Amino acid sequence: MSMNKFYECIKQKKVNNSHAREVIYNVLLDSKECLSVSEIMRKIQESSSRKVSLNTVYRHLTLFIECGLAVVVQDDFKKSYYILTTTIARVFTLCPKCNDVSVLSEVDHMEAILNHLKSSEFITLHKRCEKCKYR
Repeated sequence: MSMNKFYECIKQKKVNNSHAREVIYNVLLDSKECLSVSEIMRKIQESSSRKVSLNTVYRHLTLFIECGLAVVVQDDFKKSYYILTTTIARVFTLCPKCNDVSVLSEVDHMEAILNHLKSSEFITLHKRCEKCKYR
């Protein structure tokens, strides 16, 4: 996903562009994994000299979701993880033991399912992760 979609969202929602909004979007753009708000905050602090409040992060993430730029996945404890959308439905795995949320990258065996579910926003699979498999 590129910044073009970001600017379309800004224009569509008739909101001003801000440094904080761009920084938050770039954090998501640079990540290939799902990020919690605390992880997003940490990456913002690492990449920007300006302070961004927690409230601002939540407001902008909500805007990104409303525009279809990002999706939110919640674990069993309602902790939210964010990632940018793609042209094809993402497949997430959620470990029921440690609540690790990750994007399934090897979807060759699921290609038929994904083709059938192209209009889906996302798909979540609940399975034990590699760390918890033998615990």
